[in-house]
Parts: sequence; structure tokens; C-alpha cells
Amino acid sequence: MTFTTPIHDFGQIFRISASDKLLALGSCFAQVVGQRLADNRLDIAVNPTGVLYNPESIFLTIDTALDIAMGHSDALEELKSLTFEGQDGRWYNWMAASLIEGQSREECDRHMADAMEHMAQRLKGLTVLMLTFGTDHYYSLNGQVPVTNCHKMPAALFEEHIMSTDDIVRRFDNTCRRLMALRPELKIIVSVSPYRYLKYGLHTSQLSKARLLLATDEIQKCYDAVCYFPTYEILNDELRDYRYYAADMVHPSETAEEYIWQTFCDHYMDERLNNFIHEWASVVKLQSHRTKDTTAQDALNATISKKIEQVRQQFPEML
Repeated sequence: MTFTTPIHDFGQIFRISASDKLLALGSCFAQVVGQRLADNRLDIAVNPTGVLYNPESIFLTIDTALDIAMGHSDALEELKSLTFEGQDGRWYNWMAASLIEGQSREECDRHMADAMEHMAQRLKGLTVLMLTFGTDHYYSLNGQVPVTNCHKMPAALFEEHIMSTDDIVRRFDNTCRRLMALRPELKIIVSVSPYRYLKYGLHTSQLSKARLLLATDEIQKCYDAVCYFPTYEILNDELRDYRYYAADMVHPSETAEEYIWQTFCDHYMDERLNNFIHEWASVVKLQSHRTKDTTAQDALNATISKKIEQVRQQFPEML
């Protein structure tokens, strides 16, 4: 008897290799899988300005990085105009999450410029872009400037917007054309976060996901370079049980994250990279062990060093 509905049809896919230069932007899948790719020594940047939840923030961030990459001198100056002092006395930027902050305006500006210049440089050599859309809701400051994060500032400062499917497709199209002009061979993986926005209510949250799913489907049809990874469907259909959610009942559990990661590896990693990830997992497992016995720890360290050297000889391009 079968007690689940496994997903077999992944549509168009492409294989990631050790030589790829990657960038992951968005929420949930981009953050979790992106970090695991980094832990497995792939060349990837994950949300340089912090987690991005909606398509508007994702595309605005990419467009700004593209402006910097193309030498538009006013791009960094415009970012400075979005720096502000928070209620805790520290400084933040409306285009970034709280990952970017400082004790002074100058320090925050420097951190924001560093993050965006890093992203701009990455775009110049990018081969794989991973995007995860969490919600179609976004907020603007005084109804004008889209913000990535409200930074616990008074709600009266913001106006809420809901992107239509057409809005998302149009914004993607504009940004993608610019990306492809810079990197014609770029491959893009899009996904929809399974995170449930209970603050909207379950019905409204589902409507939000429906618009995101329709948009990603349209985007995939329009671009041969775009493929869709079914994170949302894996958790909601293939796993389909509250035991695969964390204690808050909205985030995927560690078990679900591991399952999604393994599924991603099986379908998107080339054979050699998959083999490396398997071998490197044994190194990480050994490194997680600790003992208070000095002799035993020395022996463990020697075992770890020996294993790393074995992996290095087998996969010199990774270590």
C-alpha cells in the first residue's frame, strides 16, 4: 500500500556542477537549500542583504545590483537615501533585512554597499540563479518606496500591496531580460515557499500561494532557461502531514528540509557533485563529534584529517 503521493514529473531540469557560480535569493527553499550548498563547498552567495520574502523585493534587489554591475554611479547613492535610524537606536536600510545594520548611518551604508557590490560582482559571473517566492504581499513606505523589511517600525508608516500574477510575470520579465543581456547562458530555478502565512488567514494565504504558483508556471513557459522546483508540492502533497512542520506549524521541520534537500540533490546535481556531497557528509558527521578525553580527541582529529585528505584526492576541485 502507498501512503504518500510521490512527485515524479519535475518537468525541465538541468544539472548543477562544482564549477557553477550560484546566487540564491528569497525565502525558505532559497535560504535553507542555498546554505546547504554553501556548507557543501559550492560557490554560492545566499541572500547577501538578508531574507527576501516577496517577488517585488527580489526583483528590486537584483535590479539594483545590475545597476551597480553596469557602472551606474548613482545606484549606491540612492541606497544611502534608504538608510534610517530604528527605534532601537541602530541604523538600517529599507532595502535590506536586519542582517544589514550599524551603530551609525555611515557603518550601515558601508555594510549595505559591501553587500550590494558583492552581489553585483557575482552577477557578472553567475551561471545559476535560485529564486524562492514566499508571498505576493509587500509593503511600501508612505505608499511609495517598496521595503524589504518593516524593521518593527510603526505600521502607520506603511501601505500593503498585493501583486497580481501579471504583476509578478511582468516584473520577472523586465529583470530577466537585463540578466540575460549580462549573462546569456544563465539558468534560473524558481520555487514557491511552503511557509504558511497564518497572519493572513489560511484562505488568504492559499490565494497568495495560488497567484505565486500561476506566476511561476507562466514564467517557466516563457523562458527555456527557467525551471520550477516543486518545494511547495513536496511538503503539501508528497509529505502532507503535520509531523513535517516545525513546532510553530508554519515552517517546514528539519526532517522536511532534509527530504527536500535530498530531492533537490537527486534531480539537480550532476553525478560527480552528488558523490562529493555524500563523501563530505561523512566528514561533517565526524566533525560534529566532541570528547573531553584528550587522547580520544587527538585520535578523532587524526581520523578527520585522514578522511579530508581522501576526499581531497578524489575531488581536488572541491577542496
